[in-house]
Amino acid sequence: MNPDASAAVSDPRLLIVPQVSQSYGHLSKECRATVAACPEIRSISHVVSNTVVFAVREADAVPFPTGMSWEDEADTEGRPGRRLVRWVLETDEAMRALDVGYLMRTLVVTPEGGMQCSRLHSAQYLVGISPSGPGCDAMDTTMNRLVTKIRTGRQMVDELPGGRPGEVKEPLVQGSSLFMHVLSRDAQEAQRLRGIWHRHLNPRDLHYAAYYRDWSLVCSGDAFEHQELEDSFAVVSVAARRAIYRDLVSRLREQLTDLAGIMAPVTRAPIRRLVLDVVDGAFYMHWLGDAAGDFVVGVTFRQPQVAVAEERLLDLIAEVRVPH
Repeated sequence: MNPDASAAVSDPRLLIVPQVSQSYGHLSKECRATVAACPEIRSISHVVSNTVVFAVREADAVPFPTGMSWEDEADTEGRPGRRLVRWVLETDEAMRALDVGYLMRTLVVTPEGGMQCSRLHSAQYLVGISPSGPGCDAMDTTMNRLVTKIRTGRQMVDELPGGRPGEVKEPLVQGSSLFMHVLSRDAQEAQRLRGIWHRHLNPRDLHYAAYYRDWSLVCSGDAFEHQELEDSFAVVSVAARRAIYRDLVSRLREQLTDLAGIMAPVTRAPIRRLVLDVVDGAFYMHWLGDAAGDFVVGVTFRQPQVAVAEERLLDLIAEVRVPH
């Protein structure tokens, strides 16, 4: 959390749904302390079985507009979070074919704000909202710490949302075998992309990356056939996993419209980063500019390396962006 107490919000509001019992009192106190300590968080909502049970909102935040006369403040503040949880559950179902565990952390970032959805346990989620694009990293880190604290306090396994803190991106030793699939008809571009993929994909952290232009695959590559990753394909074969990731991108093309609608009360700015953090790794989607169909996706199977793998993916993206 942000150590600068002078910048902290002094008295965030606890918005309680009247019919909910007080059994969530300790959790609401933890959320209230979290919002107070992290100015980058506008609110945290607790969603249980598709119902908002409480929300904690920064004291000076303007309430979201609502056209629902029956909704109280907690419902109104928590509605984006409740809708995001539903989206997460649908996406989780689509990812089950990968055999990488359930979707436990979802991060959506735009230049003007974002949301983070964390799974506490079955049917219970916390959803954080940030009113600032640059503030989304602080929100995400703080939410990860909060969820870890709650889970370990309840004697549940620490699932390392966002990866293991303190992991460092290590220099790569070149020469690892990679599979590459390049569709670009420009021979010079194809050669350039092969070089970029070979410099960044590896069996330690970033295991797969694919580049799309106007929603069409330009190239993809992976380290799936490296001997260090053999255990990752005991259930789902290498060929099947490659196909599933392509199918997931196609599915997300439709789902992103719904996600933009969910984000509308927070911001109507275009989504520029999406992280789907599962029990065994993560799937990343980073846009290259204003065009909705130009982006790079990445994958890791190593949960402790989730943050490191995304850092590696950003290095790859920086090279893709360089004019040639």
